[in-house]
Amino acid sequence: MTTRKLNVLMLFDVPYTPPNDLDYTTFMIGDEWQDERDVMRTLLKLGHTVTPFGVFDDIQPLIDVVRRLKPDVIFNQCESFSGDRAQEPNLPALLELLGVPYTGASPESLALCKDKGLSKKLLAYHHVRVPRFAVSLRERPRLAELKRFVYPGIIKPLGRDASEGIAQRSLVTSEKECLERVRYIHEKLGTDAILEEFIDGRELYVGVLGTGRLTVLPPRELHFRQLPEGAPRVLTYKAKWDERYRRKYGIDSEPARDLDPRTLTHLSDTCKEVYRLFKLRGYARIDLRLGPADDCVFIEINPNPSIKRRDDFAAAARRAGISYEELIDRIVHLPLAG
Repeated sequence: MTTRKLNVLMLFDVPYTPPNDLDYTTFMIGDEWQDERDVMRTLLKLGHTVTPFGVFDDIQPLIDVVRRLKPDVIFNQCESFSGDRAQEPNLPALLELLGVPYTGASPESLALCKDKGLSKKLLAYHHVRVPRFAVSLRERPRLAELKRFVYPGIIKPLGRDASEGIAQRSLVTSEKECLERVRYIHEKLGTDAILEEFIDGRELYVGVLGTGRLTVLPPRELHFRQLPEGAPRVLTYKAKWDERYRRKYGIDSEPARDLDPRTLTHLSDTCKEVYRLFKLRGYARIDLRLGPADDCVFIEINPNPSIKRRDDFAAAARRAGISYEELIDRIVHLPLAG
């Protein structure tokens, strides 16, 4: 691990106006703040100076604290502004205007990764396999194109993440089901929709760490051990966030096993290519499915994923011989590497 001790400003989302005295004790209690708590404790353990700072709906306090503290680096864990996740790219854009190094993805990369349709077009152009897909914009629905789709398919909100808007009804097997779900996305969620070919295969998560020289972490696999016979393996919002539901159906992830060397090499090469095409830096998680012939099919990319001590990214790093302390130390130093 590096030995340089840093003055770190740690940014994260808060759901209401943050305290003027920078006392975030109440925010650091409970599971909701586990990411922030794990990162801050680890940075302190490593000897860095850490100032936590919550962002809600006003950028002026952030500008003021940056100018006052003059941090060496900002550890950016913000995913929204004023509760709007579409605004996520604008916070690192502000940090670039302020001239302060920060961890994680750039505004350009965040914006591109959020558009599931545009990202797949980019990868298809570069011959990375993606599911067949069609996009329906809320203001200009393309229902005729959706009618020609070859089912089954899965329908998602175009620009949202964390499985938001995904339910069992998102998996559609007919034109009727498809149009009903697309209309629901347009009218009830108020957003654009993407219909993707449903790839019935193993779901893998691959972490990538670095800027320039990349470290591809060992893949993790999502399991549904107690689903009813014939039920589709879809990571719905409930399956991702409802702990009782996860226990009931045996939903969990663990190291991917029984992957032959050829598949592992293909996974690593694909993830490096995707990471570089999106101009990512710092750390990201790439989600893929293995088709019937163990061919890698890109699903989506998650820049700045959760780095809780017990989450997938940190678990994959440990399997690669990278302790949690070393992982956080690498991430915080990457923006300063030149």
